[in-house]
Amino acid sequence: MYLVPIHVPIFVRGSELLLSTDWRRSLLLLRDSFNGRYGRLRVVAPSIEVDSNQHDQLLEPLQPSDELELFPSFPYYTRAREFWQKNVHIWRRDVGAHIPTADVVHTGFDDVYRPILFTGFLLAHQANKPTVFVQDTDHVLQMTELTRGKPLPARIKAKAYTTAYEQAVRYGVARASLSLLKGQALIDRYGKRAKNPKNFHDTSFFSDELVEEVRLERRLQGLLTDDQPLKLVYCGRLEARKGLHESIDAIAAARARGARVTFDVIGDGAVRQALENQVDRLGLREAVRFLGMRTYGRELLSDLAGYDALFFTPIAEDTPRMIFDGYAAGLPLVGYEIAYVLERAKEDGAAASCERTPLAAAQLLVELDRDRPRLAALSRKARQAAVYHAADAWYRRRADWTNEAVEQHRRESKR
Repeated sequence: MYLVPIHVPIFVRGSELLLSTDWRRSLLLLRDSFNGRYGRLRVVAPSIEVDSNQHDQLLEPLQPSDELELFPSFPYYTRAREFWQKNVHIWRRDVGAHIPTADVVHTGFDDVYRPILFTGFLLAHQANKPTVFVQDTDHVLQMTELTRGKPLPARIKAKAYTTAYEQAVRYGVARASLSLLKGQALIDRYGKRAKNPKNFHDTSFFSDELVEEVRLERRLQGLLTDDQPLKLVYCGRLEARKGLHESIDAIAAARARGARVTFDVIGDGAVRQALENQVDRLGLREAVRFLGMRTYGRELLSDLAGYDALFFTPIAEDTPRMIFDGYAAGLPLVGYEIAYVLERAKEDGAAASCERTPLAAAQLLVELDRDRPRLAALSRKARQAAVYHAADAWYRRRADWTNEAVEQHRRESKR
């Protein structure tokens, strides 16, 4: 059995169990990648009562054909004090009940205050089970960037948090059977200390969902010949750290400088109303649209293929899956020079970046509007990169790494 004790919540509605659409898809991809080698995937996670809490995710009920086993645990919305006083004991009990029959345990580190994933890792390690330790963002770098320029107490608190975070991850990767580290920044930070590190880039689209080359070339021909605006898009959660307020400022500045650009925002979240108010203040209602949440899948990827580029201006390090969804639609990445964007530009040749200011982003948009052959070349590179990063290829690599790590663990345990 492949056990996943994780912080990503299980939603509960009466007797019905639900998962966010993108998480359910990821679990099904993982299930299929092992071809039944470990039986059913078993997920233990904190719970959210659907009727009593707000959430900004599309949900899907568990289906019998999913062959997933879901075990809701303690309430997700609890403070750190309550976690340590009560819920950590519930969590250890609920996860510990499945550890003895697990063939491999999916783990990682997610939070110093509520180390849900890490608790699962410690239980699995103590039971001498093979472990997969996953880190999908350099949270040390992210928090350092988010608190830069903040008052001294905030920076001291962040330094204490990131120090504890880094020590815990170092402990985990040094002992895990396999460490999946997303991006070169994490490889640089933890790779030398890891027992078995692998660089990965998580995706959810299949090879047969890529935009057809004929359709891409038709779009690029229109981009080069028609007097149409550059159609930019963002697709993900609307959170302050994603920097959409700076994207909107950049759109306003670029249009003021004569650039022909529009911007569609797909998704929902806590800052949506503030962003819509900003658009109204800047008089951008004709240029910036909010399209709401969309179900992930073939139709969304097809719709993304109608745009010209992804626009992403995060205020701190981030590694969104959106980048690769854009690749699948033939969309290059345009945005700020965070570490992961620079890595994509270096490895994939499918990104154009600038300094982290709205004015710099605006100037980049002006340049791309004037040099559309450059954008077309980046678009072709994006689709090429999508072939390598497609989920059927990525999950095959991941399954091979996992199987090898499990077998190595078993050989070592027999010595």
